[in-house]
Order: sequence, then C-alpha cells, then structure tokens
Amino acid sequence: MHRVQHWIDERLNVTPLISGFLDRKVPGNIGWAHTLGSATLFLIIVQVVTGVALTMSYVPSPDQAYDSILFIDQTPFGGVVRGVHHWTSGLLVLVMGLHTLRVFIWGGHRYPRELTWLVGAGLFFIVLAFAFTGYLLPWDQKAYWATVVGTDIAGSAPVVGGAVVEFLRGGLQLGAVTLTRFYGIHIWVLPAIMLILVGIHVLMVVRQGIAAAPRPKPLVAPEPGLTRREAYEREYAAEKQAGDPFWTSLVKDAIVAAVLLAFVVFLAMAQGAPLEARADPNSTDYVPRPEWYFLNLFQLLWYFTGSLEPLLIFVTFTLAALIFIFVPFLDRGRGRHPRQRPVAMGLTAAAVVAIVGLTWLGATGSPGRSTVPATPGMSQEQLDGLAVYNGENCSVCHKIRGVGVGSSVDLSKAGSRLTREEMEKRFLNPPDQKMPRYPGLTTEQLDALFTYLESLR
Repeated sequence: MHRVQHWIDERLNVTPLISGFLDRKVPGNIGWAHTLGSATLFLIIVQVVTGVALTMSYVPSPDQAYDSILFIDQTPFGGVVRGVHHWTSGLLVLVMGLHTLRVFIWGGHRYPRELTWLVGAGLFFIVLAFAFTGYLLPWDQKAYWATVVGTDIAGSAPVVGGAVVEFLRGGLQLGAVTLTRFYGIHIWVLPAIMLILVGIHVLMVVRQGIAAAPRPKPLVAPEPGLTRREAYEREYAAEKQAGDPFWTSLVKDAIVAAVLLAFVVFLAMAQGAPLEARADPNSTDYVPRPEWYFLNLFQLLWYFTGSLEPLLIFVTFTLAALIFIFVPFLDRGRGRHPRQRPVAMGLTAAAVVAIVGLTWLGATGSPGRSTVPATPGMSQEQLDGLAVYNGENCSVCHKIRGVGVGSSVDLSKAGSRLTREEMEKRFLNPPDQKMPRYPGLTTEQLDALFTYLESLR
C-alpha cells in the first residue's frame, strides 16, 4: 500500500493536500447538530445510487410503468433498493429541513454566508421537485391523483398557469407524455442542476468556513477601526484556534451516515415501498393523500374558497417561497445568537408550529369526503340529486359554496352559468379527460343530479 501511495505521490503529490485538508482546524462549538449538512449530502448520494439502479428496470410508459415496478419488487434485492429509495426521499426532506432550521437559528445565513443560503435554498426546492416528479413514476392511484392535484395547484398561477400545466402534463390531461416528461425531468434535468448546486454549496462552505454555534460573547473583544470583513476573520481565527482537526468532525459525520443508512435499510426490508392499485383515471372514489412532507400544503388548500381561490393559492405559496429564499436580506444584523434576534426566533417558532400543525391535520383528517349540506326550500328531487353528488364523492374534484377540496370547476353557481343541456353534455361527454365516467348511475339519478346542479345560482 505504501508503494502505491509513493508511486501516486511521485506523479501527483496528493498526500500533502489530503493531510492539509484533514488536519486543518475547524471552529470550536462544532457539535452533532452540524452533521445535518453532511447527512443531507449522504442521503442525496444514496438517492442517486438507488435511482440509477432503478432506472435499469423501469419503463416510463403508462402501459408498462406499473408492471415494471412489480418486476423490480420481484427481482433479488429489487424491493430493498426501491424501499431504500422511497424511505430516503422522505428522510432527506426531514434532514434537510432540520439542517436549514439549524442554520437559521444559529445565524449561519448572515454575513458573509448570504450566497451560501441562497444556493442552499435552491437545493431545498430541487429536493422537493425530485419528490414531486418522482411521485408519478409508479403509476398507481396515489401517483396519478396526487399529481393531478399538484399540477392543478401549479395551474392556479395567474396568466401563466395554463402554460405551466400544459408544460408539466404535455397536454391538457395526464398521460404518456406526462409520465415521460416527469421521468426525464427526474433523472436528467434535476440531477444536473443538483450536481451544480451541490458543488457550489460545498465550495462555498470550504471557502467561507463552517459556521460554528454562536456564543453569547465572542472569544475576542471587538476592536475599533476594523472593517466588517476584518472583524469577521479575526473572530473566525479565534474560533479555529479553539477548535479541533477536521477529521474529528468527519468521524461524527460517518457515524451519523451509518445510522441513517441502517435505518432506511431496516425500513426497506421491514416495510418495503408502498404501491397501490394501478392508476385508474376513471376512479370516482379515490381520495388522493400526498406523502407527509406535502401534507401541510395539502391541508392548506382546505382554507382557500371562493372565486379568488386560485389567486390566493398562488400568492400564498409564492410569498412563502420568496421569504424563504431572501431570508439573509430580511433577517440582517451582526449578532447571530438567538437571544439577540427575538423577533426572528418568534416568527420561526410560529412557522414551525404552523407547518407541524398543518401536517398533523393533513395526516389525521379525511380530505376529499366532504358532504355538501342541504339548504332550506329544496325539493325532493333536488335532495335526491344532492345525495348523488355526495354519494359519488364529487367534492374530490369540485366545490360547492366552499365545501370540497378539489381545484377543478367550482359548481356553486352552476345553474346560472350552464343550461340543463350543457350540463348533460359536459357530464356524459366531458371535454376534460380527468372527468371520470359514471356508468352505474341510473337515468333517475342523473335527472336528479342535473336538477340539483340547475338550482345552484
């Protein structure tokens, strides 16, 4: 081994570089919480490795995608690989979220690391995009209908919403082009962007140094007359003087990585990766429920009603994203310790409570099975039509007077917008192929349903 190392060093002289990298000191106050960053990188690597393995057996076609998933699960270790890929995706969102929260609480986004935060925010959205585009690939019920809801949300953007939906779906409805497009984005576009951003992010961390946990009082007293950069470098040098060699941090990183890998492998072997029934665009009773990391957004949709619903959805999501991205320019100042930033800490606590609360409500609620109540003065035929509407779970896709979770056409004033003949035509021969067929309804039930919808004004 020594001869090999000597042979390489004669040509590249890499040993001094490696020694200098591992033996260099890092700041003091570097604890286990700092392993969240390296854990995020490790989980990304696991996702890439397992994702490449899965592409060797996956066929991005509506006719074969589901069967290829079944084939993967039946091959030796195929189910474990798919399970590791599935469980790592959720764990990656969690670990990356905790890493982002830790950086903000400790003021790691402040001078001189503003650009590092911006790149990290970009990585966070790329990870969410990975999760969203990977949703559709199994082509089961959850994949299909959750993607319908997600693309409908994207379509709520003013002016460009229609173009965005058409780009994502490759047309007006989900189909072969949608699956192929999501697959291409998932395995080519997003990995290329992530590789670039990860490289830039790591380079910035190495160049600027690791942000240690802030101290109530700095190790060195402020010196008048120094520029902001000079004061920072002076304090950072004192932190490094009190720190340990970099390889000690790598030991902690390796321990955390081993624990995370063992955890996801255990889940993959014990639980596998979920797979529901094959996607059925004509299903009338399936209620889509996303993975846990999208449940807070899903639950939020319940609170937007009325004609301004699409605009409110777009404005809320866009505003939250912009605040997250531009945090370094909103939470400014020299002090990094949480005690020096009470307003920022209070808003952070409120945001965490809101996200956890919405996730909990989304996980424990029963979305999609809303019941539209009767109103005084309804005739028996209208009541029968309302019973058909509720019984067929039409609130999965539509709303009436704010009741329902769907983002398709609001039927609250259907009677003032459509004639009886137009309703029948759209119902029996819908222009939107997302609209399922209802062959089990009798003529009497259809008449009652149309009478009820006609009364909505």
